[in-house]
Amino acid sequence: MVEREVVKALRLNLLPLSKRKEHLLSELFNSVLTCCNDILSIAKSSNPKNFAILHNTSYPIIKQKYSLHSQILVDCIHQVWENLKTNPDELKQVPVRFNIPRSGKFSKTKRGNPVVVIANGNGRIALPIRQNGAYERFIEHLEDGWKCAQFRLHKENGRYVVIVFLRKKFEVKQQYQAVVGVDVNSGNFAVTVLRSDGRVLKQLYLGQDIWHKQWKFMKRRSKLRSYADKGSGRARRALRRMRHAERNFVNTRIWQVSHEIVEIAMRYDAVIAIEKLKHLRKRSGKGKKPRRANRKIHRIPFHKFRIAIQSVAWQHGIDVVEVPAMKTSQKCPKCGYMSKKNWVFFKGKRKLFMCVKCGYEANVDRTASRNIATLALERGLVSLPLSTLCSGAGGDVSPRVRLDEEVRWHRYASKSKLSSLDGRS
Repeated sequence: MVEREVVKALRLNLLPLSKRKEHLLSELFNSVLTCCNDILSIAKSSNPKNFAILHNTSYPIIKQKYSLHSQILVDCIHQVWENLKTNPDELKQVPVRFNIPRSGKFSKTKRGNPVVVIANGNGRIALPIRQNGAYERFIEHLEDGWKCAQFRLHKENGRYVVIVFLRKKFEVKQQYQAVVGVDVNSGNFAVTVLRSDGRVLKQLYLGQDIWHKQWKFMKRRSKLRSYADKGSGRARRALRRMRHAERNFVNTRIWQVSHEIVEIAMRYDAVIAIEKLKHLRKRSGKGKKPRRANRKIHRIPFHKFRIAIQSVAWQHGIDVVEVPAMKTSQKCPKCGYMSKKNWVFFKGKRKLFMCVKCGYEANVDRTASRNIATLALERGLVSLPLSTLCSGAGGDVSPRVRLDEEVRWHRYASKSKLSSLDGRS
């Protein structure tokens, strides 16, 4: 057994504030924003190689210039360092970070009303928390053993909200009887359950409706933008609503798919294997990709899926491992031959995997998910010895694949039998 730490973010709403507290918070946000931009200017001029150099260079300057809490100043340096590579331009809005118990804490008034206490330059401010369902879930998590060490104060549409970060460690086992390989691509989640002797137990697709709905959102957004460019206020308002609607739909479906995958892993006593993908949008190869290819890559919510699958799996005692993603869709799982010539295209789209050496045929996404599971097996995460694994074991996977199989999608989201862990079904 090993321990894995799960991190959750909960949103707490505040009650209406007095004019004095509104003024103090406005001054605090302005000071933090100016401080972060000053640190950013120092970072651009000194070009530090690591966080320690940036801290030693900027902290004495901002400590003398701003009357903020020392922990808030350190958090400002952290925030600039995290955004230095992705957003080197001047910051326009930043949240205020607080550390428990140094610069903030949760408490109650004499009447028993919950408040969040934060530090500013001249003392501390108590902000009343709205006692709704979100606060009840926060208390339930604390009673269940979750720890809160930090939170952030955001300003959204003129209102202040608190984003709380909860942490808890769970024990996950390290020996399994099978592997669930998951390939995340621009059309679906391809899942393969591979036994320790190399036999395929189950293969299926999940989440086809996510990309279908994203495509409908994209077409609708393009049409609304043409109207908004002509001065339509109604189109601009519809675009704002659509942005939130698409984000909420994708987040909900990703968590539902994660529950389904964990349910499959528990059924077969399997570890979950995913690809290790970083800087996916920056890797463009030797030349620029067509606009349509870039659009598909940008639609892949891999980071959200990785966070969701790790959170759900670790809370159920199932481990999630990452394997190298290089050429998983080009390698033949039967003979091991690796080449782009194994891809068969129909109307310019990659539809089928057909090994030019041994004649093995399968869907490209199925082949990739099977190769991902095989890579996890080679790590020795199953109970049987590694000598039982053979790259040539088995034959064709499941029934023969139709060419249009990956474009089919479910009209309604399937329901997982797992209990909801974080308010998502």
